[in-house]
Amino acid sequence: MTFSKAVFLYVLGGLVGTVWETLLNLFRGRGFVFCNGSIFTPFNFVYGVGAVVIILLLKNRKKWWQVFLIGSLGGGLVEYILSFLEEAVLGTRSWNYSHKFLNINGRTTVPYMIFWGLLCLAVIYIVYRPLDNWLETFPKKAMKIAAIVLFCVIAIDWMVTVSALIRYSARAEGTAAATFIGEWIDRVFDDAFMKRRFPAMKIN
Repeated sequence: MTFSKAVFLYVLGGLVGTVWETLLNLFRGRGFVFCNGSIFTPFNFVYGVGAVVIILLLKNRKKWWQVFLIGSLGGGLVEYILSFLEEAVLGTRSWNYSHKFLNINGRTTVPYMIFWGLLCLAVIYIVYRPLDNWLETFPKKAMKIAAIVLFCVIAIDWMVTVSALIRYSARAEGTAAATFIGEWIDRVFDDAFMKRRFPAMKIN
């Protein structure tokens, strides 16, 4: 997989994830919650990373049960690791499945892992081949430039989002900003903003 394709897969996977999670909240009666999980871009990072990992691990697998098994385990592992890292680094949790059936430390569940496996089957056998062929129709130079621009935007978004989340957690603990950057973050991305943007997030 080329760098350009990886970036576009992240973008497409992230967009689909945002739409899916937003519709899921509406269906569950929670109202409109824009579930992008970041400050600037509409790309849900869990689904974006998941899409890239799925394709890297499974695009050359021939047997459907291998795709399902590896997809289930891989999807659950990605979800678990991202949840663990978020809590360890940021002191926050965007999802907690402790109350759900067959959960694994509240970070993922067996039913969700089965969902990841089924999703992988759909991605590999229905979505990926046509998508890969479609991406091949674009001029490689233009695609590379677009991928670099998108990557820079995503990287900036990640840096700002992580910084804002760190300060959000620190403010909850009563820790004042130690630098002018921290003070700027506190002014621009205050608690009211963060609660609107990340309504499901819990601070430990």
